[in-house]
Amino acid sequence: MNGYLIAIILIIAFWAAVYILDKKGILAKHNMSAWGPFVMWRTKRGRNLIDKLSRPHRFWNGYALISKGIVAAIMFGMTALLLWESTLVVNIPAENAPGFDMVLGIPGINPIIPLWYGILGMIVAVIIHEFAHGILTRVHGMGVKSLGIVWMVIPMGAFTEPDEEALEKTTKKKRTAVYAVGPATNIIAAVIFAVLFSSVAMSAVAPTYDAPMASTVYSGGPANMAGIPVGAQIIAIDGVELEMDGYLSVNAPDPNNPVQVEYYYNGEFFTKEVISGVILTQIVQNMPSGEAGLKPGMMLYSLNGEIIRNGNDFSRVMEEIPFNPEAPTAVPIVVYAYNSENHTYEVVESVTEITPTSKLEYYETRGMSTEGIEEMAFLGVSTAYLGMVVTDPQALIDSMAHPFAGDDSLNDYFQSFLTYVTLPLKGYQSFPDALAAVYEPQGIFAGMSSDSFWIMTNCFYWLFWINLMLGLTNALPAIPLDGGYIFRDWLDSFLQKVRKTMPEKERLRIVDSVAWAFALLILFLILWMVIGPRL
Repeated sequence: MNGYLIAIILIIAFWAAVYILDKKGILAKHNMSAWGPFVMWRTKRGRNLIDKLSRPHRFWNGYALISKGIVAAIMFGMTALLLWESTLVVNIPAENAPGFDMVLGIPGINPIIPLWYGILGMIVAVIIHEFAHGILTRVHGMGVKSLGIVWMVIPMGAFTEPDEEALEKTTKKKRTAVYAVGPATNIIAAVIFAVLFSSVAMSAVAPTYDAPMASTVYSGGPANMAGIPVGAQIIAIDGVELEMDGYLSVNAPDPNNPVQVEYYYNGEFFTKEVISGVILTQIVQNMPSGEAGLKPGMMLYSLNGEIIRNGNDFSRVMEEIPFNPEAPTAVPIVVYAYNSENHTYEVVESVTEITPTSKLEYYETRGMSTEGIEEMAFLGVSTAYLGMVVTDPQALIDSMAHPFAGDDSLNDYFQSFLTYVTLPLKGYQSFPDALAAVYEPQGIFAGMSSDSFWIMTNCFYWLFWINLMLGLTNALPAIPLDGGYIFRDWLDSFLQKVRKTMPEKERLRIVDSVAWAFALLILFLILWMVIGPRL
């Protein structure tokens, strides 16, 4: 049965059970209550722990001040990022637009979040978030009514229930401290788990064999049809040993001719015959490639009259194509497509020419960094020799162990951060079993089994990722998020200073109107990322 169908059945059954148990008063007898589709289980246990943790008041007051700075920076940065992204949305092709399931960071619904790692990350992130709220509530002398767990089929997190009346009556300085420590603690936890993932775990693995590794093997490509798996370490092509950085310049024959590929995999050596050629792996719609009739899986034979034998040939020819952005002209192209009936690649007669567009314009309209990008021809394709991406296995690990190595500008750090956060989109989290087999734990983890090591490492990453997302989201200036209430109090304090004679009732009316306007703006900007490209 389909996994999504099972999830839907479980959720519906859970909702039905909650409704019945709530109506019969059974939930109330066990200190539970229904809150929409969720069940909240309350207990007074844990309040003594919060009291003990809150005793170093000077430390927590300093921590709250730092938390406010963290939240202020995130609030400004995230709002600016959403506004900037909103201007780029219309240039994103509909097929590349995120779905609503991608917007929701819920394990089992969001397709990039592994269910069990996601549940672990969510539980830990919510517990430390709510405990931080509870501790600052007690630091400022307010009561904590109860603690509890939120359920929807499975535990979704925890909560701390403060004395709402006392929280409302206290000073804005104390109230914003209570709200700020939640998301700030998640951000600090994210940094800690990132260090554990990168500097501790990923720095303690090394390849078991010294050879370039197939990190991606595209379905239906020559390498895939020849049976070369992800994680295969390529030793030689046609008897010529492959250097770590020599895959794109391999001395290949004309396209659609066989080559012998020698590789090491899972402790054994293999040799397979593979049809040589540069394969189109991705076609960007509304770009020259799509308009010319190119499709993923096709093999590129020639472009602008030159035969394309390897990846470097394609890059060189693209750089040499004369290009005038004011009057782009068509260039000849020849491609092959695989005929599954004859098991051969055949010329596609319908594709004879392609009109390049501006690479610089493509990057600019999508808000991508144009650093190092020159005005040149652009087709809107991604390619891979043999339909296989080959990576230095040590370089792949180093990119995760030292994600900011070599960065010397703010833009470099930002791009590296985006790469680090989007590892799940690239298929590197959870770390694939096929690639994990290429490495072995070393150092303090030398005696640890490979399976246990990678489970631990994946846990570190997802604890980082969920804490980061929860912290960033809750810092947004949108009620009912923590950042929304902080923004409201800060706005109220600002108006009190600049409009000292304004009646309180009028000031609060303005504050509430602006706060809710910001909340609706943030909601719109998030939904716009999903809806905008599809209009």
